Amino acid sequence: MNMGRFFSNSLPEIQAKLENWWIFGEQEFPCLLITLPPEEADEYVAVPLERWWKDRDFIIERQMKLMESQRYFGQAVPFHYIDCSSSAMAGVLGANMQLVNRDTMWAYPCFETVEQVTDMELRRDTFWYAQARALSERSTALAKDHHFVTLFAMEGITDILAGLYGTENFLADLLEKPREVKRAMEHVKRLWIELFDEFQGILKRSGNRGGIGWAGIWAPGTTFPMQEDFSYMISNRMYREFVLPHVRDMVDAMEYPFYHLDGIGAIPHLEALLGIERLRVIQWVPGAGKERIADWYALIGRILEAGKSVQAFAKADEVDELVKEVGARGLLITVDANLEEAEKLAEKYHL
Repeated sequence: MNMGRFFSNSLPEIQAKLENWWIFGEQEFPCLLITLPPEEADEYVAVPLERWWKDRDFIIERQMKLMESQRYFGQAVPFHYIDCSSSAMAGVLGANMQLVNRDTMWAYPCFETVEQVTDMELRRDTFWYAQARALSERSTALAKDHHFVTLFAMEGITDILAGLYGTENFLADLLEKPREVKRAMEHVKRLWIELFDEFQGILKRSGNRGGIGWAGIWAPGTTFPMQEDFSYMISNRMYREFVLPHVRDMVDAMEYPFYHLDGIGAIPHLEALLGIERLRVIQWVPGAGKERIADWYALIGRILEAGKSVQAFAKADEVDELVKEVGARGLLITVDANLEEAEKLAEKYHL
């Protein structure tokens, strides 16, 4: 793809449609994100995991080549996700990271008690802080009229605590040491906002208008897909008491707030999220084995009825029925499609 031509010719219309979607504006057709990978076989199959995750020159070269060789339909744009795994924030703060495969790293605790988390300082000497910062700076320097750059996966406050001192320890302390847990969560939340502001400052150097998160949706300003995946293990009462205040503060820290609602265990917290006025978008991810979009029309409709936009995921042959059932307003669909399907959808929905 000619990136300069994409930014000058295609991007303005994409941005206009997404700006309207972010504010839940009226739209005749849904927004669609379709990104097709290059057709050639994976040339990196033999790359060792150490190089895959840690070699900065290799990572930058691979990501630039990938963005230039992909095909984009609808409101999809080229972006570089600063991928230090979905547990990256725990690693940045000092958790022990184990390389699993090319998609996954696991975070293992570096602390034993919640009090140690509360006393933790924001260290900038960890490998994963240096990695996230260096990749962000290098990609941003190449990004003008070429691509957008995301933040690394900053996780949610509960996910970070579980990564830093263990899920079982955290669950026990929610019952046995609620005051100490609240102090630790407040401390981690402040570090989160500090790093969010720091890295947003780096990304703004690109000179490109707006921002993007790992969900791949361009926004007119600062954004991040917030998440609290840990929350499927706690009640709605505990979510409202321990988690919701920090979600509200994180919402207030950005211009285009976005929440990643992951799995049926998180559904009990939906009403609490719908009550956050400034939260603009909820991404619904039903979880493995439950991806059939027809099962979730009612849930998607409930989000839309509350005046919030939705990102959903569907196969190409599910798109028409989804639009028919829930309407176009506020709907953005990330579509799993091949080239023929992508071209048909582009024609039908005037992409």
